[in-house]
Amino acid sequence: MCEAPDETQFMTKKPSIITTERKCMKCEENAVLIIRIDDAFCRNCFVHYMTHKFRSAIGKGRLILYDEKVLLAYSGGHSSCAMLHLVQQGFLEHVHKKLRFFPHLVHIDEGAVTNQDMEERLCAQKDITSKLQSTGIPYDVVYLERVMSLDHEQLAKKPADLTIENCSGTKKEVTKTSGPVSDDSSTTEGCPCDRDLTNGMESLDINGLAGSLKKLLESAKTLTTKEDLLLQLRHQLLIEVARQRGCTKIMLADSGTLVSIRILANIAQGRGAALPLDTGFVDGRHGDINFVRPLKEFTKKEIVLYNKFHDVKSTFIPSLTTKVGSGASINLLTEEFVNALQEGFPSTISTICRTGEKLGTEGNSSQNKCLICKAPLDTSVPQASALNATNFSLSLSSKQPSSDDQCCGEGDGGCHGNTVNKIDMKDIEGLLCYGCRVTIRDVTDLNLLPSQIKAEVEKTIRRSKMKEEIEDFLLPDD
Repeated sequence: MCEAPDETQFMTKKPSIITTERKCMKCEENAVLIIRIDDAFCRNCFVHYMTHKFRSAIGKGRLILYDEKVLLAYSGGHSSCAMLHLVQQGFLEHVHKKLRFFPHLVHIDEGAVTNQDMEERLCAQKDITSKLQSTGIPYDVVYLERVMSLDHEQLAKKPADLTIENCSGTKKEVTKTSGPVSDDSSTTEGCPCDRDLTNGMESLDINGLAGSLKKLLESAKTLTTKEDLLLQLRHQLLIEVARQRGCTKIMLADSGTLVSIRILANIAQGRGAALPLDTGFVDGRHGDINFVRPLKEFTKKEIVLYNKFHDVKSTFIPSLTTKVGSGASINLLTEEFVNALQEGFPSTISTICRTGEKLGTEGNSSQNKCLICKAPLDTSVPQASALNATNFSLSLSSKQPSSDDQCCGEGDGGCHGNTVNKIDMKDIEGLLCYGCRVTIRDVTDLNLLPSQIKAEVEKTIRRSKMKEEIEDFLLPDD
């Protein structure tokens, strides 16, 4: 048996580079940091490099039009703080080719997910709102629990009032100026008092929304499932807030590091068909509103250094993955793997991102969209396929309970006999892509899903039962 000698190494780690006496690759001044391999920068050139890359990403293909309203998702972390600061810098008077869109900030409070008490949530919200108020940009603070009661009839139309906890008096439109609203504008009436925030959370508890969200996540068997559900719920809520505020774009602070991790993790979770949407620069699956990732070309290291040079403070907010091991979920395990490779091989993240941009699926032009993630369904495959083989194995290993529902004879599709009391996997499976099927299978009680999802499932079931009843009276398609 042939074996390679022990001293042979097919890949060698890049030796550490000391910045002492290194010169900036742009201006030949003394370098203060090295981004990748031999890319040494002084402070001024690094800031210019970051600003130029951000502005070029926004101007790519004239994606964001003049006077367009854009919703900026702000979590308080390093990436969202850097994105907000870069947007603010683009509105300064001395900047050449200033940004010409109208920003609107939104922060989603996810304290119910981490079982934070009211005092902890109030403390975190006051920190977030004080930072948002100082920007002079209109903003909203929305509780994640709201997503459990969105009207499913409004998902394709302009929604009704979401009773958003408006912390900046943004009822009025943003003044059409070259920059964001100033502190003197009526759109910044001051930081909300504790009583207003407390009343908002108490109303959620009274309506049972907070408890419903907790039960849904507790019904998930694995942390991977919880993370995926949380991501989908967060995106649904962002879409609703954008429609409420008249925004046509939503900026996400997804860094290149996060995108590279998501590329590998999504493939492992069966979401390869939706990879161009989940990790691309533009995600247009929702039609009227697009997700934009202007920080996709930035690594986490670059973002942290940018914040340090500008003294941009981030806010730590506990999440589902706080204080858990690296092997607790697929995302955390992938993150550890990518970061370890990036440390030894600095081109890892950029290579994964470039490779992910080239990946796609042929013939995935289905008009039907997944009920949860809204991606085109990828389940229309030939009979001899891995998907059908997996479904066949699942059908053999699971028991399908039989039900004998009787119709009341009304014939309008709303009879009591067709009323759906409980939703099982058989009812919802045909409406989901493969990735969401894998996620939903790990949820023990599907009746805990948000009301808009359950309503759509029940509507589909009633229509299918009605079609079976009148099938003998229908003319053939051909």
